[in-house]
Amino acid sequence: MSLAYDVIPVTIVTGFLGSGKSTLLADVLKGDAARDTAVLVNEFGEVGLDHLLLGEVEAQTVLLDNGCICCAIRGELKDALATLFSRRARGEVPPFSRVVLETTGLATPAPIVATLLGDRIVSSHYSIGAIVTVVDALNAEQQQARHPEWLAQVAAADRLLISKADLAGDAAVDALEGMLARLNPAARTMRRTQRDDASLVLDVAANVHDFADLVFRSGSRAVGGGRPLASLNAHRGKLSGIESFCIDFDEPLDWPVFTLWFTMLLNRHGDNILRVKGLLALEGAQQPVVVHAVHHLVHPVLHLDAWPDGAKHSRLVFIAEHLDGDAVRDSYRRFSRHLHPHTAETVD
Repeated sequence: MSLAYDVIPVTIVTGFLGSGKSTLLADVLKGDAARDTAVLVNEFGEVGLDHLLLGEVEAQTVLLDNGCICCAIRGELKDALATLFSRRARGEVPPFSRVVLETTGLATPAPIVATLLGDRIVSSHYSIGAIVTVVDALNAEQQQARHPEWLAQVAAADRLLISKADLAGDAAVDALEGMLARLNPAARTMRRTQRDDASLVLDVAANVHDFADLVFRSGSRAVGGGRPLASLNAHRGKLSGIESFCIDFDEPLDWPVFTLWFTMLLNRHGDNILRVKGLLALEGAQQPVVVHAVHHLVHPVLHLDAWPDGAKHSRLVFIAEHLDGDAVRDSYRRFSRHLHPHTAETVD
């Protein structure tokens, strides 16, 4: 396949001011594992990469000593992505197979996701691989209470990486892990260790399998050192108006009916839906289907090769603000029965 027509996964690294995103990137980019990576940062002055720089390619692009390229974003994200892809296709920068995008500390991921999914030119060349949110163990409680950006960053995450855990202490970090699990039960939560950081940021393919494993793990979810939490069905923790809830479907879903209902739901309540992630069993299909949505935008549908743990039923995990889980369950039940009055669809 020609380089010009590749679709390149993008990992979004976000986190509140001072959480340690720049330190994470500096550690990740040291190894050969990141050789075929392009990194987009907001300003070089904000990123501790000086000791890694080998030479300047142009005013806003540098080449790192392991072959990575690093670009500053000083304009529209879509322009930066389009320019980077064009330079790759022309051979002006080394070929890369993934992009890591660092956000500013006050940014919410939704506009970035909207650019990657909603812009026709960008979406033809790039896809969303994973969203990694760095959470500051020392300041998370006050940031959660004062800054809605913090909540948006946590809710959008596929992976939550806790920094400064050694400074906060085990008891505080245990409590933080519990809060993060209630806010975003479909994200994998880990404490930052330099040994594992590169794979967490660079291993895009593992993200989908992480989610499937989390949703269908038998009755519990392991965080940190493997401490089990309650079943996902019981995670209904309300923090600052944010609620996580699950909807289970015991019968295979009619894909046209589901997509119509889901589209209407996002159209009506998308402003309040921070994230939806789900694994679906469809009528007539053997493979599970993975769905993701942020606000009004739906990611391209993915297919897994097999069901985790042999479980073959559908589950949606919602992270939403001021949206009642029971009302969402009832809306699908009513909608499905209206279109199929003789079908008794079971929704838990």
